[in-house]
Amino acid sequence: MLLAGYSIQGSLRTLIALLDGAADEPIPALAHKTPLEAAEKPFIDRLASSGLVGYTGAYLHTHQFLADLLAEGGRVPRGVLEALALDIPLREGVAVYRLNPARIDGRSIELEYNLSEETLQSLESLVDKTLPLISDLDPRVYFNGGRGVLVLEEAGFEPVPSSPFERDALSALPKALQDFVREIASRNSGLTIIPWGGGIFKPPSLKPRIRGLSILSNSPAAHGLAEILKIKAYNISGLDGLLDRARRLLGEGDVLIHFERPDEESHRRSHAGKVSALEEADHILEELYRETGCRILLVIDHGASSMTGRHFRVETPFLYAEKPAEEASRRFHEKASGEFVPTGRLLDLIPK
Repeated sequence: MLLAGYSIQGSLRTLIALLDGAADEPIPALAHKTPLEAAEKPFIDRLASSGLVGYTGAYLHTHQFLADLLAEGGRVPRGVLEALALDIPLREGVAVYRLNPARIDGRSIELEYNLSEETLQSLESLVDKTLPLISDLDPRVYFNGGRGVLVLEEAGFEPVPSSPFERDALSALPKALQDFVREIASRNSGLTIIPWGGGIFKPPSLKPRIRGLSILSNSPAAHGLAEILKIKAYNISGLDGLLDRARRLLGEGDVLIHFERPDEESHRRSHAGKVSALEEADHILEELYRETGCRILLVIDHGASSMTGRHFRVETPFLYAEKPAEEASRRFHEKASGEFVPTGRLLDLIPK
């Protein structure tokens, strides 16, 4: 599939760059520009000037976007993906949820991203002590760096794949889990854990849209999807580690780099940090292109507000280019013009 007026050729390696949560809303402190508009990203803008720019989406979470981008056959619940990434034993039919620290006030939920190690350990201990409240569900909890996975061996219900960024995230849970969440909050000044992304585990039947791909990401959801698709996935360890690994892998095949920092800075409500993260990604992409000559598909999975810290649904821009223009004649951001391409068709832009 090609959009009007654009042709591609050759057998270059492809670098898929996922800028997690890079889309945003206008920020007053940035002269009412978004971080994508405010960031100095000359290489990305030169790619946009020579290549194909369009829109795709709209999603609330990375795992939904990645499943549609990389796989055929549907989606897998977030909880199941994270359990697979952590090698948690699952039998067919169990219910699985992702867990995040959160504060609740009535029906309002705000995820907590910057808790101290001491606070996290205290919260995890309280969760364990409160598990008898849902003992009829035969629960197992696995914690992993401030988040976790909840497995219910005897759920007796079909989980709703809710999002913590939706208004009904708490009310979408079965009453037993609502009571569990509220009990922890009542003992802990409102701080609790929120189960979301729930689903019933069954052997996934997804097929990869692209073969020979390697993924560089620290996201358990990305690693879980990679396991299902039998794709190699590697954690990222620092900027030098990322560059070294990406160079080596681009010598062997196509690579997807998951740039998570724009989303992380959004959750910190730091527009300056988000601008810095986008400029850092621009530098990395330019260096990898200069050293490998790879063609680049740049995608954004969802919106993330650096004012509220919350994800939001929005059609997100993408670009595909084999080489940058000598000079930038257009800028890449949320308002750039282009045609809409379903996420599941984006890889059709890459020549086989």
